[in-house]
Formats: sequence, C-alpha cells, structure tokens
Amino acid sequence: MNLYQVARLMAGFAGVFTLAQLPPLLVALSEDNRSALSPCTGFLTSMAIGAAVAAALWLAGRRDRSQVFRKETIAVAGLSWFLAGALGGIPFLVAGLFATPIDAFFEAMSGLTTCGATVLASGGNMRIEAVPASLLLWRAQMQWIGGIGIVLVFVALLPALGVSAKNLLSSESVGVHTDSFQPRAVEKARQVAILYLGMTTVCALLLVAIGGFGWFDAICHAFTAMATGGYSTRASVGHFDSLGGEIVLTCFMFLAGASLALMATNLRSGARCVTTLCRSAEFRMYLLSTLVVIGVLTFSLVRAGRSFGDSLRAATFNGVSVLTSTGYATADYHVWPTTALLVLFAAMFVGGCSGSTAGGFKQVRLLVCLRLLGYTLRQFVRPKSVERIKLDNEVLPAAVISTILAIVLLWIVTILVGAFLISFDERLNFVAALAISASMVGSCGPAMTVVDPASASEVLLHGGTAVADTLAGTPNVGPFGGYGELHGWTKLLLAVEMVFGRLELLTVLALFSPNFWRR
Repeated sequence: MNLYQVARLMAGFAGVFTLAQLPPLLVALSEDNRSALSPCTGFLTSMAIGAAVAAALWLAGRRDRSQVFRKETIAVAGLSWFLAGALGGIPFLVAGLFATPIDAFFEAMSGLTTCGATVLASGGNMRIEAVPASLLLWRAQMQWIGGIGIVLVFVALLPALGVSAKNLLSSESVGVHTDSFQPRAVEKARQVAILYLGMTTVCALLLVAIGGFGWFDAICHAFTAMATGGYSTRASVGHFDSLGGEIVLTCFMFLAGASLALMATNLRSGARCVTTLCRSAEFRMYLLSTLVVIGVLTFSLVRAGRSFGDSLRAATFNGVSVLTSTGYATADYHVWPTTALLVLFAAMFVGGCSGSTAGGFKQVRLLVCLRLLGYTLRQFVRPKSVERIKLDNEVLPAAVISTILAIVLLWIVTILVGAFLISFDERLNFVAALAISASMVGSCGPAMTVVDPASASEVLLHGGTAVADTLAGTPNVGPFGGYGELHGWTKLLLAVEMVFGRLELLTVLALFSPNFWRR
C-alpha cells in the first residue's frame, strides 16, 4: 500500500469538498443574524479546516508520482467517506445546531451516504422547520454529492493525476458489471454527471410549476430526490399536502432508482433510450418490483378500511420511497397492516438498480438469485439437462454467480450482526434493532418499531401526518421520528453501517484487513 499516493488523492478530494461549501456559505451571509445559531461561523471554520487538511495531505504525497494500483483506489474510495463525514459535520457543530460531535458526524454521514436518517427533532435537537436555510441547503447538497458518488468527484482530477478512472469507479460496485464504465470511463462518468444535473434541474422546475413548492424547497427536494436521500425541509413531505409535488417526487425517485449509467449511455438515441432501458432484464425486474410493492400496499390499506384513492396515493409514494431507499414519507407506516410492513421491510433489502443512486443489494442480484433458484429446481427435476444462466442474452460465468451469492449472503450477515450490536441499546426492541440495521445498510433512513395499538388504529384510518405513540421508553425511529435519543456509541455504529451499505461491503471490509495495508 502506497500511503503517499492515498494522501495525494485524498488531498484533491478534501479540496473539492471544501469548495462545495461555498453555496450554503453565500446563503448564510444573507440570513437574519438574530438566529441563535451561527451558520456563517460554521462554514468559515469548516472551510478553513478543510483547506488545512487538504494542504497537509498534499504535502505528504506531493513527491510521489508512481503508478496508482487497485489497493490505493479502494483505500481512497473507502476512506473518503469517513473524511467527508468528519468535514461535513463541522458546520453543524460549530454553528451550534448540535451539541455533540457525534450528532454532527451522524447527520453528515447520513447525508453523504444518502441514508437520510436524522437526529433532528429528537433527543433534544432542534426541529427541522427551525433550522436556518443555509444548513438545510448543506444537508441537501451533501446528499446530492453523495448520490452521484463522491468517487465521481475524482473524475475531474484523475487525468491530471494519471490515474485510471475505470479502476476507481469499479471499486464502488461488485458482482455484476455492465459495459457502461468499461471503455472511455471518464467520458461515461461525465455523461452520468450531466444526466444527473439535468434531471435535478427538471425536477426542481416541475416541483415549482406542478407541486406549488417555493424555489428553496424545490431545489432542496430535487437534490435529495435525485440522490434518493430523503432529507426534507420539513418534518415530512406530507406537510406540503401537495398531490402534484408527490407525483413529481415519485417519478424522479423511480428514475433515480433506475440505472443512470445505462440511461446516460443511450441518451443520445432519443426515444430509443426508453426501448433500450426496457430491454434490460434488471429494469424490468425493477419495474415489476415497484408495481408489486404498490399493489400489495394498496390492497393492505384498503382491507384496513382506507379509501382506494387515499390508499393508492399513500402506497405509491411511500412504497417507491422505501424501495428506492429515499426515505421520504407522507404517512406513519408503523401503523400499517403486517403484510404492508413485511413488504416495506423486504424493499429495504432489495433497493434499486445497479448504476443508480439507490441503496440495497440491487435488483440485478435479486434477479440472478431467482434465476439460480429456477435453474437449481430444473436441474433437480432433470439432472442430465444442460443449460446456462443468462442475463440480457449473456451467459454469466460461475465466478460472477459465486460473487453475487457471496455479496447477498454477506449483506444478510452484516444486517444480522448489526442488529445484534444495536440490541445492546436496551431501549430498542427486536423489531427496531433489526429494522434499523436493515435501514442503515440499505441506505433507507427511517426504520420501524412497535407502536401502541390504541393509537395505531386511529392513525391508520385517518392517515395524514399524525404520529402513532411508541411503547413506553422506546425511541421513535420511524418516518416521523429520529435517531437523536439513541446512545452515542449506537449512532457511531449506525454511521459505519451506512458506509458499509453505500460502498457495498467489500470496499469497507478491505480496510479492516491487515493484509490490505501491506506493500
């Protein structure tokens, strides 16, 4: 491991991330100074520290111009998230939004990994509506940066550093690779970035025109919808009470959960881009999963006594939000029927497509596992039959299938181990511990817990932004709750789980291997 090369690459990232704080700083300069918080001081201090860190890292690695290998790119891909979490939390802490560094780090890491879990409005922290606009913009902007992948920030720096972009980009996804990033990796990454920026702009414009959002709310929600992050400028998207806004956000959450890499590759083909996308087996699986989730949720809510129109609206928005790991909510789905909760819990595991901003272990891996199950069953019935497992008319090598199974198994083990460790926070019940772990690794944000049956039926029938009461002494970690009441060590554990899920486990696990750091 060439630590000098790692330091040189990290210096470029720290510099870019520091400059990204300029827009919220400009907003902070125009804010009312009567607030008890000091956003201006927070951003200026953060930028000064970020510049110092970038300079120190550059000085450490400035003389090393040797070739960068896979180990160095994996190290940068993993360590950059932890560095970003530390730098991103400084404005929150210095401005006075949070009293402890752990809360500030948790909020920043949740934003950068597009998890969307928050400690605001819980544990004695400020309500979201009372937070200054500059800090809300920084929360949303961090999710937007994290959505496209902090690794893509290096694309602008790699040509000057002589680094292979393909090596760095490939460290973010493991198991199944399309040809989207194989040739001309830098050009492909730029196409994804342009598509991402364009879709964010269109989303913001439609939220203003159709949803009735103000410009600030529209921009923040466009950032977090395209990033499938879920940070809102309100306690809930339901507070806007805008059907048009929910339709726009649902559409863009769904698009962000599809493969941006595939869309960017075929964008110049015009209308044929849609045909190409539909020919993808993974996209068809994603579309089918979305329809199944919406259908089951709607059916469950209608059976519980809700009207069909209200059920369809709540099921569509919240179902797509959970499946794409966005984390927006218009209803306290804690109180939904058991069938609906099981579907939402399963959706936390799966997530969106590979090459998207969504979390989860991805639709393509689910598809391969299902085809492997079918293949195994057919082989059991007809042992002498000869066939191959294919994906989009390409035969999958045995090594790829083994890697996919290993990733899925590792994903499940990580969630179970995380739930076991989380359970040491004595206020969390079994449901909460398991759901929180799945939500963190799946980058979903809100989790589930057991609620008081007496209040659950009332909230279920009337819907809206009403919140059900949790059991006595149990923190509300659901869509209308927060993680502020958890112990500090629990929040740090959850932050690590967020990075595990965002980088799909192996990249982070490699950092904990002694052999990885040896030359």
